[in-house]
Amino acid sequence: MNTRNWYILCWNIRGINATEKWDAVRDKIEESASSVICLQEMKRESFDITYIRKFAPHRFDCFDFIPSVGASGGILVLWNNAIFTGTVLDKQSFGMTVSFSSVHNNDVWKLTTVYGPCDEPARTNFINWFRDHDIDDLDNWIFLGDFNFYRSLSNRNKPGGNLSDTLVFNDAIGHLGLVELPLKGRAFTWSNMQSNPLLEQLDWFFTSPNWTLDFPNTEVLPMAKITSDHIPCKITISTSIPRANLFRFENFWV
Repeated sequence: MNTRNWYILCWNIRGINATEKWDAVRDKIEESASSVICLQEMKRESFDITYIRKFAPHRFDCFDFIPSVGASGGILVLWNNAIFTGTVLDKQSFGMTVSFSSVHNNDVWKLTTVYGPCDEPARTNFINWFRDHDIDDLDNWIFLGDFNFYRSLSNRNKPGGNLSDTLVFNDAIGHLGLVELPLKGRAFTWSNMQSNPLLEQLDWFFTSPNWTLDFPNTEVLPMAKITSDHIPCKITISTSIPRANLFRFENFWV
């Protein structure tokens, strides 16, 4: 068996409707070497392959999306069908779940990417939807994206925040039995971009317990922040790929 890594890029890009965003997203996709891309806050109501080609390399031949509501929200998931086949299982205004199957070793896993709303009643509806996921003991499932919640008041660089929100969020995480994937080398994922900025961790990464057994070396690495108030994050997952059987001809000389 060969051990190989595959990668997911997760990023709230704060709009895709400008040439400079197309170039920035394409550069980050190439830098990350990802096979699956999860983008939030697209601020676009529809996508087709012609528009996808403005910012995504040609190897990303499959995608699905959740449209924005006006200029608010929107989610896009892209994947390379030569690496993973994907089936969309659920689409809501604030989240999408895709089941992926590896073409190399038949690993099956689920991915849910989210963009949590900021205002009520959508905020409560989002938490209820998140909490109601049914995770089997043997499921390999990863949850990621911009939740617009923090787990502790220490997830801000300034005093304040909503303690009630942290309790609600942590209760949902505990109810699902999720395991947090810590962000390495970075305390915050969002900035209000002011001269004396407010910094918060709003982007989170969780897995089902079984994921930690099958993919124990999964880690989340921050990438350099450009063109958005959120940093892009690269998720690295190690897996085993069967070695190909080699057939050799033997030459005999008489």
